[in-house]
Amino acid sequence: MNRKQRGDLLRKIIDQVRKGEFPYEEKREKTRINWRDYDIAQCREMADMIDLIRELVDSGEKWMDANMPSGPRGPGRPPKQAPDIAKVLLLQSYFGAPNRVAEGLLLLFSEKLGLHEEFSYKTIERGYDREDVKKILDVVFNQTNKPVRDLEKVFSVDASGTPTSVKQNYAKDRQRQNGKNSRGKGKTSSSKLASTPDSKHEYVYKEAGIGTKYKLFAGWTSTTDHSIGETSIFPEVMAQAVENHPCMEQILGDGVFATRPICSLVGGYDVAPRFLPRRNVTLKRYGVKEWVDMLWDLSENPQEWLRDYHSRSISETGFSMLTRANPGPLRKRLDPRRETEDYLRGICHNIKRLCYLTYLEGIVPVPNWHWKEG
Repeated sequence: MNRKQRGDLLRKIIDQVRKGEFPYEEKREKTRINWRDYDIAQCREMADMIDLIRELVDSGEKWMDANMPSGPRGPGRPPKQAPDIAKVLLLQSYFGAPNRVAEGLLLLFSEKLGLHEEFSYKTIERGYDREDVKKILDVVFNQTNKPVRDLEKVFSVDASGTPTSVKQNYAKDRQRQNGKNSRGKGKTSSSKLASTPDSKHEYVYKEAGIGTKYKLFAGWTSTTDHSIGETSIFPEVMAQAVENHPCMEQILGDGVFATRPICSLVGGYDVAPRFLPRRNVTLKRYGVKEWVDMLWDLSENPQEWLRDYHSRSISETGFSMLTRANPGPLRKRLDPRRETEDYLRGICHNIKRLCYLTYLEGIVPVPNWHWKEG
């Protein structure tokens, strides 16, 4: 088979896959769930969640003291302790509560969270803007990935949007937008996280990489800048995911990421890309070896390649889990606070997953974590 014939075969396979006509043979084993352990995890979720928030933030504070010592404090009244605020923000996100209710939760769970002092809902509100709080949240996010650092090998990347109004639905708005584009009434690139033209409210857009086995977010970026596209955010998400999981072997994504620059970036981390390209794809290298390798594998072993590729639906599963846990819209009105609020939802997802994985997989979230076997 010469190069032209190889290219024709490749385009035929891609066309069949996109039309749903490819004779795909699914051989993936279904994951078995121990429902007894799952029931125990559900019953203990709230208590374990609060304990794990305390443990992770305290562990993150120790890491920051050892690796990121703070400079001398300026004049004025000392601010409330950032770890305490980070704990309350995570608790607030977990319960989906407004600021005033969060102050009540602070009083209720103060001892359980290990807080050093009480503070008002205005301090909670201002916590969304504080850089030292954001640094702790970043450390906590990275800490949630440590228990599966050497166990997770394959990751899926995708983007979605979080509504700021109860009248919004991201999936329906994107379908409406794509429908208008297909009828020639607009030409918005599918690679951009653009807002819909008929939407009265803005979304907070996020792009995330998630492990296909344990379903923990490994890389996350939230933005309110609608001019930024998915491919522009990808390098940041990829770098964070690789930092948390240096043993990554594959990265999966839809056709938006099937470009030579993205494949070159992924190859620089010694990771194999699995992105389904367009129907008119060519085998021209243009200096990117990873591009040709990906397409060549698809033409030679389409069943195995697609078996890997179809695991990318896990990213959609992860976003669905977020929506199910947080059915309400974002409450904040300022863009930086909306981004932090959206980020908190991703961190809480990881913490909750670790609570369940403790019972289902025997994974220890932090070194001093203790849990009871039912």
